[in-house]
Amino acid sequence: MVELRGARALVTGAAGGLGQYISRALALEGTNLAVSDLPGSALEGVAEHLRGVGVEAHAVPADLADGAERERLVHDAEEAIGPLDVLVNNAGLEFGGSFTKTTREELEAIATVNLIAVMDLTWLALPGMLERRRGHVVNLASLAGKIAPVFLASYAATKHGVVGFTHALRAEYADEPVSFSAICPVFVGQVGMYARVEDQLDQDPPPGLRPVPPERVSDAVLKALREDRAEVIVNRSPIRPLVGLYAVAPHLAMRLLGNRRTRRYAEEYARARGRL
Repeated sequence: MVELRGARALVTGAAGGLGQYISRALALEGTNLAVSDLPGSALEGVAEHLRGVGVEAHAVPADLADGAERERLVHDAEEAIGPLDVLVNNAGLEFGGSFTKTTREELEAIATVNLIAVMDLTWLALPGMLERRRGHVVNLASLAGKIAPVFLASYAATKHGVVGFTHALRAEYADEPVSFSAICPVFVGQVGMYARVEDQLDQDPPPGLRPVPPERVSDAVLKALREDRAEVIVNRSPIRPLVGLYAVAPHLAMRLLGNRRTRRYAEEYARARGRL
């Protein structure tokens, strides 16, 4: 377990959405932060707010679609706050809707940002953690990394990859003093992809897909770090039975998940995004 007070963390996707909540939750624990997002984003305002909490915080913009930028990000983050104890891979893209509405450029972008960048940043940060015998990588995955939702094919593919990557590293380094966790939230209210269309949806989501507040996700990150959890599923109602069924009987699980109400809701969500 990494002691958070005085630790040094890099959080990607920190200029908005879940990244702000995660960064603030870490800052309130006394963690010093390098926060990153795209150049031109409101990143410096986030860092200023975090400094007001009483920790060291630096804005380190980078475009994670660029391999050279990813390498520079880890270097500049460690120059700013010191060797990394925690890496939170939070940045991500989502192109929901009918798979054939997704362009090849979007497929490449989502695979690069959601999966390749997660692996690359981990590859860049991990050797130092192993050398110092201290570190934890937290990867923001999704419930879409545990089951396969309708109209989220490319997103689900990348998040399944993130979950598998996290657990494989956890097994590979089980005897080392570094660890890895995956956070798997359902839809998140107020921020992110769901919040952008929430007011356009006439139907209430099915019980298993009801959105959670962003604070639940930032709390899950802290829980993963404090308790060294392999993964934390963030959901309003029990979902693990369906996740377990998906692992052993995917066809049956998808029939349950693809029931009429859930499919109608998924269609409405995709239509609101203009991608049906």
